[in-house]
Amino acid sequence: MNIEKCKIQHTNAIIIGEKKENVFLFVHGQAGNKEEAIRFANIAVPLGYQVIGIDLSVMDVPWNVLPKLLEVKDFLKEHYSTISLRANSIGCWYSLLAFENEKIEQALFVSPILDMKRFVEGMEEKDEQYYEWVVLHQIANWSNKTYILRAEKDLVVSDKVNETFINQFMCDVVTLKDSEHWLHTPEQLSSLRKWEESVLKQQIERT
Repeated sequence: MNIEKCKIQHTNAIIIGEKKENVFLFVHGQAGNKEEAIRFANIAVPLGYQVIGIDLSVMDVPWNVLPKLLEVKDFLKEHYSTISLRANSIGCWYSLLAFENEKIEQALFVSPILDMKRFVEGMEEKDEQYYEWVVLHQIANWSNKTYILRAEKDLVVSDKVNETFINQFMCDVVTLKDSEHWLHTPEQLSSLRKWEESVLKQQIERT
């Protein structure tokens, strides 16, 4: 499988697979990196997608992070016919911010943060400048088909954080039993793979 290292404007990236019209952007969570996209690409590339993984400083303040992701979005819009998203945790929130007003093929979110305002409000301490920015940038529009894999024992993101978004935008949700926020055991990763394969094959059958 071809893996090309490159830079998209100010963002380090890898492009996986031969050139296709359809692309998946992989956005990692906290402490993640662009190489995480390779595992997902092993599923998506044989099904007709190219996959791009990026390094994003997701724990920086959002007004520094979002402009870089918007540059990546512009690159994808220029070079591909369809865009899909695969994101983890806080990477899901950034994906929503960047693609809120865009038409994408599908979004696969794992252990997502979908409502950052509620998430920050649940913290014992919060940065007021960060919180004020979040309040001003809440997700109001999302018309894209969204699939969510959530952990049964997620101690990082509570159900209350995401319930309004899920209900408002009619997301398809699967709960993975005996799992935590960060999926890491062989059993969890096997279940993750099966879920990803199932969602992608459903999309292919519809098109």
